[in-house]
Amino acid sequence: MARILLCFSSHLFIDNHFRLVCYYEGLIKELIENGNDVMVYNGAEFLMKSWNSENIESSYIDKNELKDRIFEFNPNLVISFNNVKPSFLDSLVECPIVIWEADSFTYFNDKDGIKYNPNRYSYFCLSSNTREQLISTGVADSNIYMINSGTAVQAKKLDYEYNISFIGSNFRGPSGLKSLLLSDDSDKVRSAIKKIANDFYLDSESYLIGQGLESILEYIKPSEFGMIKSAQNRILTLNLMEDLGLSLFGGKDWLDVSDFTPYLALSYKRKDVYSLAHNQGIYNKSKVCLSISHAQAIDGFPWRIMDIMASNGCLLSSYNPGLVNFTKGYVDIPMYKSPAEAYNLAKKLIADVEYRNDIIVGSQKCIEDKGRWSHRFLEIESAIGIDLINVGSGSLNILSREDFLSRGTVIFNQSIMLLASAVPRRFWSSIYKMMMLIGVNVDYHMIKNMMEKK
Repeated sequence: MARILLCFSSHLFIDNHFRLVCYYEGLIKELIENGNDVMVYNGAEFLMKSWNSENIESSYIDKNELKDRIFEFNPNLVISFNNVKPSFLDSLVECPIVIWEADSFTYFNDKDGIKYNPNRYSYFCLSSNTREQLISTGVADSNIYMINSGTAVQAKKLDYEYNISFIGSNFRGPSGLKSLLLSDDSDKVRSAIKKIANDFYLDSESYLIGQGLESILEYIKPSEFGMIKSAQNRILTLNLMEDLGLSLFGGKDWLDVSDFTPYLALSYKRKDVYSLAHNQGIYNKSKVCLSISHAQAIDGFPWRIMDIMASNGCLLSSYNPGLVNFTKGYVDIPMYKSPAEAYNLAKKLIADVEYRNDIIVGSQKCIEDKGRWSHRFLEIESAIGIDLINVGSGSLNILSREDFLSRGTVIFNQSIMLLASAVPRRFWSSIYKMMMLIGVNVDYHMIKNMMEKK
């Protein structure tokens, strides 16, 4: 039996709480069912920011109490997705620490910490691009393992309710793009932005400096360029699906598209979707389940793909060579390279029941043979020598923010919320900057809470 500290960022905020998304819920469920004790640390609850930032605790958290709780648990394995973890963890534990890719290295937390001591950790990668980035920071190739995701979704024969379903976020382009183009809309600037947007792994800073266009970085951060292509592809693809019967699930910010794509906004189903049961139910009730990858997904593919393949819905995915390799010998997943191709494939899949069912059967076979979490646990044992498949049932210990709030924090939070409710939203950004300038910390939990209340 292993004692596993599982660290990640699950930042879907509903009813004043961060919720476990389907992926992590499924992993936790399978770890416990295989006889492991699991302690869960959601960095979104404890850190100032839990993606593409530093592992710095909110000043409202009693760090010593949190440290004591983890020390008492005494993990013999730490799994940290995207290097999200407590700031003190490396010095607190002597057990193996695995950093598992949830997203590109670009969005890892505390990248400087990895560069400072790169071989303190083992790394589980989904893509060769991330592997190359890690090696370039000084990580030994022998410490890197290609270990994919898994799924806990189960196929169920349910009446179809949706022609096409999509579960995901409403991506947005860089907020500074408009200001940049108002300042300089020259062909050279526009061409440079497009080039970087179409090559996620291009070093944007070096490229722009080499072109004499470093002024662009005053408007767009290097990590924001990828959102240009991701947002464009997602909106255009989904908008075409609308007249085929699209059902769109995700955050309420999907309604923001109503200004420019009102029919797409009308496809949005306003219901909470985050849990394993939520996702499994939608996929099993869908004829076609659409996957639209991020710009950074070159040969690694989204975890939702395995969830869909395990269900009774038919996967339709953007083209991905990693998915081609994973499914080879089992099924030819329909894949598209443009929104128009996605539309034509979706139309065919809805009309051709036999074709659709053949894909579903092949997908399910592939998952049962190589896509379950139990397959990943065997790979982990082979990589680091810790057995995750044991007899009996384990236990679950979820670290909750409320248990570690320092004195006075609740009253302070309520005061901030009262202030926010009395001020028009257009002034929030200015107030936030002023508060940070004078040393008043507003952490991620507080920001999400204000956004939901308003």
